[in-house]
Amino acid sequence: MSTHTLELRNLTKKIKGKTIVDDLSFSVREGEIFGLLGPNGAGKTTTIRMIVGLISITDGDVLVNGNNVSKDFEKAMERVGAIVENPQLYDFMSGYKNLMQYARIMPDITKERVDEVVKLVDLDYAIHDKVKTYSLGMRQRLGVAQALLHKPNILILDEPTNGLDPQGMYDLRNYLRMLANNGTSVIVSSHILAEMQLMCDRVAIIQHGKLVRIDEISQREETDVKVHFVIGGDVSDAKRVISDLNPELVVEESGKELVVETADIKVIAEINKQLVLAGVQVVGIQRKTKTLEERFLEMTKKGGDLNEVAVPVNK
Repeated sequence: MSTHTLELRNLTKKIKGKTIVDDLSFSVREGEIFGLLGPNGAGKTTTIRMIVGLISITDGDVLVNGNNVSKDFEKAMERVGAIVENPQLYDFMSGYKNLMQYARIMPDITKERVDEVVKLVDLDYAIHDKVKTYSLGMRQRLGVAQALLHKPNILILDEPTNGLDPQGMYDLRNYLRMLANNGTSVIVSSHILAEMQLMCDRVAIIQHGKLVRIDEISQREETDVKVHFVIGGDVSDAKRVISDLNPELVVEESGKELVVETADIKVIAEINKQLVLAGVQVVGIQRKTKTLEERFLEMTKKGGDLNEVAVPVNK
């Protein structure tokens, strides 16, 4: 059974009578990348601020490595690294001096450890340059390096890909995956659906401060599968062949395609065989899994306006 490094139990935050986070409960496993996904204003940053003690908890509990944040804050934060909103850096100092400044206020951080995290985030080439010359991606990596200096087993990043170019997003994903593979629990918040699908093992979908559901990214590969048969001839004839083969299969027409809901490879092969035997020209077969974007919109379409959710558009 996986060890849980972070647990939220009925976490609630009210400000001036308004409920910002509403009875939120979930656990994060050791060595996984866990996402907090929701539109702007869903309560993601407020949740993170309560986890790291930046704001008070109205009700409920946060347990970090088994320690209650409200009762034993210092012990709970011993092995937590976090960037909330933006990395706090000194622009007039070099990246290296920024890390050394932070190292001075933390116990037992050696020069060797500073050099180690610099290599980890691939900033060797610019670490002695002033931070004001850094790109946004470089600043983000320096912030991650700062958060990792004291060897945390939980890393929390609030909107870490904001403003990053595609290369910066790709690099950050690789760094976080490497950390997770080495046992670090990584918690990231975002409203960018496609990026979260590529980055996370699980996502907690949050809307209006409430947990809608937790989605296991790896398990989605085996569910919500639809197979698209591209037909060269009469689509209606092809549909009748499939219906005669298995009347229980759900088959939809979409232009020159027949869409069949099945993940069974043997069923797909048998459908193709029967179509060919019936003289139907099968131009192509595509197996498609429902995206996180589609699932998110399905889950939250009745819960309010989702216009704030940023979905990258393929051009």
